[in-house]
Amino acid sequence: MERSWRLFLSLAVFYALLFLGVWGWLRVTRSVRLYPGRAAYGHDEFVDIILKTRDPALRSDWNSQPPSVVVTRQGLPVPTIAGLRRVRLVPSPGGAWVGRWPCPWNAPAGEYRLELSGAAALGDRLQTRSFRIAYRRPRPLPKAWTVLTLESDMPWSALRVQAPDGTTKDWHGLLDWVEYVGADAFWVLAGRTPGEKPGEVWLSYNFHLLPEMAKECRRRQIKFGAYVQCYLTMSGRDHVPGYEYALDVKDSRTVETRAISLREEKRVRDVAELLKRLRDIPGVDYLGLDYIRNALGGVELVDDFYADMAGVISPPPEFSHLNREERMVYFARKKAMRKDMAFIDAWQWWRAHRVCAVLRQLKSEIGESKPLWAFMLTWDKGWHHGQDPVMFNDAGVDADALMLYEADSAQYKALLSDWSGYVHRGDAQLVVGDVVDWPLHQRDPDGPKEFYRRTMLAASGIYGDGPARGIFIHDLGRALWGRLGPWTTRDWMDAARAAVRNFKEKNP
Repeated sequence: MERSWRLFLSLAVFYALLFLGVWGWLRVTRSVRLYPGRAAYGHDEFVDIILKTRDPALRSDWNSQPPSVVVTRQGLPVPTIAGLRRVRLVPSPGGAWVGRWPCPWNAPAGEYRLELSGAAALGDRLQTRSFRIAYRRPRPLPKAWTVLTLESDMPWSALRVQAPDGTTKDWHGLLDWVEYVGADAFWVLAGRTPGEKPGEVWLSYNFHLLPEMAKECRRRQIKFGAYVQCYLTMSGRDHVPGYEYALDVKDSRTVETRAISLREEKRVRDVAELLKRLRDIPGVDYLGLDYIRNALGGVELVDDFYADMAGVISPPPEFSHLNREERMVYFARKKAMRKDMAFIDAWQWWRAHRVCAVLRQLKSEIGESKPLWAFMLTWDKGWHHGQDPVMFNDAGVDADALMLYEADSAQYKALLSDWSGYVHRGDAQLVVGDVVDWPLHQRDPDGPKEFYRRTMLAASGIYGDGPARGIFIHDLGRALWGRLGPWTTRDWMDAARAAVRNFKEKNP
């Protein structure tokens, strides 16, 4: 009897395990999983969408008719770049179906869900995971932060500076002006290409004075920042060896520009090495980037653009029959016509995304020990130039220094209206700046007073919900030796001083 009972139990366990094994195998085989590549994404990134199943019938159906996915938020579909509403998935070598969803311009932070076409027929076989879009929290700036910049690449050791008291000084006179306007910080151009000698990457004759200037700033309780020009060079036709330069189209042929291509990995390494050198100078408080964009041309990026944006925007059918030169010429014409606005939107977002990949690489190299700022052009919220403040923030920029230059009064107000309707104080840290240059103020009869008015308008109106995080005056070199019109350096610096005081009084 006992033997029979043991046999019965053994058979029961065997069949139970067999049943569980078959049930588990069927569950695994029939299950469908739809999920993002990561739990959270920044605004500068593609969201990777992955669909997997072992069900042979589904795989056969999807091979003949690829599945698609809609991204939703709070139950509603979320359109993205180029008006894309549905991501069509494609088979990948790993046996999954994959797609990419570019994060919309300044998409609201929060949870987003993935919905598969035909999901109702799958019932509880379909398992999905959501993802979040989140703002990176930048290193905070001091309240009512004010900066005077120096863009000049003149040798500092040879400078003769007329100081605010009327005396002539060496480079120390520059810091007298920083103190005069009441700025908290002095940001100087430290890296410009090419160097003095053929083949040199950086103009280096001011390097030896950077530690001394940083030390003097610290003695005067002035924060010191050093920045690098990234993709625009001052080389004319004498290119630095080892770089791929950006291409433009002239008379239906491609021509090299003096800007380095965003494709050039060596440039990223060179900029990173210089930033690390600047970072390690005692007394350097901030690191900065200028021309962090494809500064000129960009048609050499055509194949990279269409490859990355596959599923968002497609090249014309005839592209497969064109050689590379012909594709670049076609691409240049399409950009110039600006008739296909979905294409323009995709191109502008992708350029910003590509720059943000560089920013992320630079930030990983230099670390978080020093805040990083970037100068940003401002037409169409920066999009026109392949820049975006929120994307830059998420990629590692702590302060976007907005260059509100070259607009007339009406255009200036329109710029501020665009910006205040787009970005809020919690999205990115914006520092606004105007330039000391009479022609760039359209030779306004008020000159410095118009400079002051525009600075104050931007300080109070750049965000939709409060004042700018800071202001900067660009730049001391122009104020000393630039196009001042019928006014003096002191006249322009008095306007800057009034702007600094007003900004600090209104934002105690």
